[in-house]
Amino acid sequence: MGSFAGAFPELAFDLASELRATGRADLARELEASAVKSVSYDPETDAGLVALEAQRELNAVERNVVGQKLGQVIAFGGARYASMQLDNFGRVVAVDLRAPPRELRWKLMRLTSNSRW
Repeated sequence: MGSFAGAFPELAFDLASELRATGRADLARELEASAVKSVSYDPETDAGLVALEAQRELNAVERNVVGQKLGQVIAFGGARYASMQLDNFGRVVAVDLRAPPRELRWKLMRLTSNSRW
């Protein structure tokens, strides 16, 4: 699959707009350009996750010595159902969706059942 903005245009626009409005244009650009690695959705919990491939790859020291961990979670005010996960290097790695709107829920279910990227 292509970029996050290509796969989820409305969601990417909403999240990037809020990031830009709060002075985080760098993260907005990174989110929009990140490649979708996988999509999962659990109808029982009404939760989805869009795993993203960060644009900047880790170097050998970052990967083998420091290691990648969850660094920060950014919650959104406009799209309260969404949060963005950054790793300990400040790279966008996932968008978490809790009780998303119906249209987005259907898209998540379709993408989850259709493929394993």
